[in-house]
Amino acid sequence: MARPGAELARDVVACPGADTCNIAVTQSRGLAKAIGDALEEEGLAEVGGVRINISGCTNSCGQHHASDIGFFGAERRAHGRSAPGYQMLLGGYVGQEQIHFGDKATRLPAKNAPKAVVRVVRQFADERNAGESFRGWMERVGGAQAIGQTLKDLDVFPTFDDAPEFYSDFDETGPFVAEVGDSECAV
Repeated sequence: MARPGAELARDVVACPGADTCNIAVTQSRGLAKAIGDALEEEGLAEVGGVRINISGCTNSCGQHHASDIGFFGAERRAHGRSAPGYQMLLGGYVGQEQIHFGDKATRLPAKNAPKAVVRVVRQFADERNAGESFRGWMERVGGAQAIGQTLKDLDVFPTFDDAPEFYSDFDETGPFVAEVGDSECAV
């Protein structure tokens, strides 16, 4: 919390992901770095009032379900190949008296998730009213599904020949393989 940028958009939280977790599908820490870099490049890293969390699978270790912008990793199939992808959730929060899990917005190729975050954070920064929370803004502009519709152009996988990077996960050099092992709780 004492580091510069804590509690700003650049403060992306991620579970360890497929680097070390047997049940993770995607490289959540690689996505977190890519999102932080994209926000920095677009001048949006200092936006406050938006939390971004990422889990490498559906198990929620990165608490994606309770953040303003959340992602959980999943295998996607495109053009007959396996590829890394994410489900984007919007509007999760934990309040003093209430909790609300994020609502599904859209699915994305992993490589397009940073672009989606940039668009959402920019829209939030441009349109929010003074003191308005992310969830309040989201509901005012039509909810997670309406925002997700504005991102549908990003849910496209180019062919492998046109963009082979879409078929490798962040920080990986080879093709994406969704290998899931036994969890720590497996008997």
